[in-house]
Amino acid sequence: MRSDRVLSKKKPNTPILLHLVRAGTLAVTFLLLASLFAPGNLLSEAVAFFIPQLIAVGFVGLLLWLVLARKLHWLHLLCLLGLIISSFWMVTSIRLVTQPVAILDNHPKSKTFNVMSLNLLHMQFEKEALQELIEKRQPDLIVFQETASATPRLKTFLTENYQYAILPPAKRDTDLTVFSKFPLKNSKRVHIPGLGQNGYIPREFLSANVDINGTLIQLYAIHPASPRSQRRLDGRTTYMNFVSNYIREQRTDSPIMVLGDWNTPVWSDTFQKLLSDLKLKTTFTSLIPQTTRYFINPFLGKVLGSKVDHITSSEEIIIKDLIIDEDVGSDHFPIFATLHILP
Repeated sequence: MRSDRVLSKKKPNTPILLHLVRAGTLAVTFLLLASLFAPGNLLSEAVAFFIPQLIAVGFVGLLLWLVLARKLHWLHLLCLLGLIISSFWMVTSIRLVTQPVAILDNHPKSKTFNVMSLNLLHMQFEKEALQELIEKRQPDLIVFQETASATPRLKTFLTENYQYAILPPAKRDTDLTVFSKFPLKNSKRVHIPGLGQNGYIPREFLSANVDINGTLIQLYAIHPASPRSQRRLDGRTTYMNFVSNYIREQRTDSPIMVLGDWNTPVWSDTFQKLLSDLKLKTTFTSLIPQTTRYFINPFLGKVLGSKVDHITSSEEIIIKDLIIDEDVGSDHFPIFATLHILP
């Protein structure tokens, strides 16, 4: 009888769900802190694409873990602290790169122009949807990435209104293409040495002076590699370092804008460092940057996506009215912004 009672009072096995939730929450917290305190490696750079999603998952997991455990444990407090630190870092990182727009109130005579950026996914876009969107938004300058051999298709409906362009050399596909209503001067394709011949690692960026009614803007259109492997991460690092050094060497008194598909999220150390080194700022549609590159399906963009397409500028230009528009068939959403050139 006694042995039966002892067996009947034996502590029940811990539910498998509790094990999974605990392990998942600890893993998410570790990944977030690793991205903060050990940036630059392949794991932390991959995590940086999904910081808001991981923080949300971490808090939900922590709450579920508490409910299943039915008692407080020191690991709960450790995870809570890690998630709070990660949340603070997320918000602080956003504020560090965001422009103050109140300055526009003191400059009512600023010149304005509208820009657009879109990754075309190597011709995988809907021509009619893209044409309708451009006619609706009427951007003054358009920067395309992953243009490939789509240039003839683009010229059929853009040439009439966009008299100036940076197009690929004859009989050659291109990664970056620019169409503009304003004159483009001193345009060039800058080749980045040391990146080999791998087709998945872009090796050039565009540079040009845009004449906005007498005011010259230095334009840089970029598209580094997506860091899906160590080699491509190294390629992106080499690309961004070269762009940063090039801009600093070529810098004049003209305002600067750098835009395109950066393949670099806001919380990447690479993004933060480049903006800091070049004294550039950007803006967002909301407190948490809205997705510009989605995965699997555009309807799941907020959950499975990241903000990797950016429009940035020096302090002489204020970016306002940033819009992330509807899907046009690519795996990136088109982004638009109104730029104000301060007098």
